[in-house]
Amino acid sequence: MKIPDNNGNPWIAVAAIGGAGFLLAMYIVIGFLGARWLVERFGGPNYWVAIGAIIGLLSGIVNIFVLIKKFLGAQNG
Repeated sequence: MKIPDNNGNPWIAVAAIGGAGFLLAMYIVIGFLGARWLVERFGGPNYWVAIGAIIGLLSGIVNIFVLIKKFLGAQNG
């Protein structure tokens, strides 16, 4: 995915930050729902839901880190 050059436009930075927050929330929700489905499907312990949410959080943080690296690289290049 190529991130366009923002040419000093602050709205592109705002959109990237807002998108990062949305992505983080989606990763947490997907981790939570996936773990809840596993608990219901296989009868696992309820702490799997917490582990799923934490895995979603960590995955979201990694994704945001990669997004920021690409965004800063597009500004410098």
